[in-house]
Amino acid sequence: MEHRGPMPDIELPDVSLYDLIFASLTAEDAALTAAIETETGLVTTFGEVKAQADSVATWLAAHDIGPGDAVAIDLTNCPTYLGAFHGIARSGAACTPVNPAAIAPEIARQLKLTKARYVLTNNALLPKVAEAAATAGLPQENVIVLGGASGHTDYAELLATPVSLPNVDIDPATHIACLPVSSGTTGLPKAVMLSHRNLVSNMLCFNEVLNPLGDGQSLIAFLPYSHIYGLTTNLNYGLHRRFPQYTMASFAPQLFLETVAKHRPSLLFVVPPVAAFLAKHPAVASVPWDSVKLVISGAAPMDGAIGDAIEARLNTRVIQGYGMTELSPVTHVIPIDRPDIDLGTIGLAIPHTRFRVVDPETGQDVAVPDEGASAPGELWCAGPNTMLGYLDQRTDTDAVLDAEGWVHTGDLVTVDHRGAVRVVDRIKELIKRRGYQVAPAELEALLAAHPQVADAGVTGIASSTAGEQVPYGLVQLREGATVTPAELVHWLSEQVASYKRLGGITIVEKVPRSAAGKILRRELGALVPARS
Repeated sequence: MEHRGPMPDIELPDVSLYDLIFASLTAEDAALTAAIETETGLVTTFGEVKAQADSVATWLAAHDIGPGDAVAIDLTNCPTYLGAFHGIARSGAACTPVNPAAIAPEIARQLKLTKARYVLTNNALLPKVAEAAATAGLPQENVIVLGGASGHTDYAELLATPVSLPNVDIDPATHIACLPVSSGTTGLPKAVMLSHRNLVSNMLCFNEVLNPLGDGQSLIAFLPYSHIYGLTTNLNYGLHRRFPQYTMASFAPQLFLETVAKHRPSLLFVVPPVAAFLAKHPAVASVPWDSVKLVISGAAPMDGAIGDAIEARLNTRVIQGYGMTELSPVTHVIPIDRPDIDLGTIGLAIPHTRFRVVDPETGQDVAVPDEGASAPGELWCAGPNTMLGYLDQRTDTDAVLDAEGWVHTGDLVTVDHRGAVRVVDRIKELIKRRGYQVAPAELEALLAAHPQVADAGVTGIASSTAGEQVPYGLVQLREGATVTPAELVHWLSEQVASYKRLGGITIVEKVPRSAAGKILRRELGALVPARS
């Protein structure tokens, strides 16, 4: 059974990402502020972003970079990122964004995987980027450094290039604009081939959900541009809608609160740990929030109680969305005007997104009752936002993207009679106990709702019964918390069936999460004491 959202499909222009954003740039638009770097106060206008992109594209073309090539960016969020990304795309090459937290071997692997010919970085990241570039076989001068460094190309050289844009024939449907890396549903990171049409269509369809807010919005861009969530909803969406974005190198609570007080943003794109911060941290009450019209959470499941708490505390609307890198990324969002939809769900499909909920055992679509939610099944999605595949990895592509164009997300969900979808868990992360499946995300949400808990992760540990596991909690407490692991275990046991009860809890300094907010489940096991 194929499902669609209630919003009608829209006309999708057959244009490149650069043309969508910059072809309509007026002199009035050009003078508007596109980005402010919160750490330094550096202001960049939309006209300056376009001028930087044009100079970068011209320089790259002069150095034989064009269609079929890749250029990496390893930077924290900053105004420079905007022009650099679009300069690469305008040259006809693909940008491969590197996580600034990546270590040298990981960077080298991405450079090799994408066959990147240049990499842009800054002096703070240069030591590991230079090491990675050398490992990947890139000449020293192919490491471009913001601010300059001996032996490397100074980014100022690119910006000083007189503009003479290359004549590049871009087919939006097939021409790769971006090569982010993703582990997919399992395995090592792979380079996801996203076309211009993928990015254009997803941004425009996502915009249909936010359109009721109108023009004149602004946002804080702390979600890493190196991740598709931040790239689409912050960098590109802000540019497309002419919204100023206040860049942050990373989420720093004090600077974040100061930015809210000073710049008065209206949109906040967050991940669940930041949502928990907004819901619980005492410092949040120290700044005014009346400018904020909407908080959007994504990248990992947010507990509905956290969303409710934010709405009550900040007196604003909270919605949750869903996506994955292979889908550019957004597929589902709770509509702004649908308070009847539980904030613990990921909402309804956006325009042009088709989806199915498929029983992973039988391969058949699950039935949707007239009232209430369906049985769990794997979420499959399709639409113009569907990736072209994984670069040079046909087997991995076929495991995720089937012949009919469906992306098998690996997420276990339910869908109700209204089309609202709820993520239950990752299929491969389910803990099997007593013949039942235990979803770590369910237990994590319950633990995170405890007033003294800041964050929680749940993993499976070996049971005395062969072939079974017992769920085990790793909990990060709030500052000043006094609750004990035993008290938390007892508190949770009163809220779940016996087979879901925890075998124990360890208090940890921090629950390991990716830059996008997803729990790094492979790291949880190392935090469990050996005696467990």
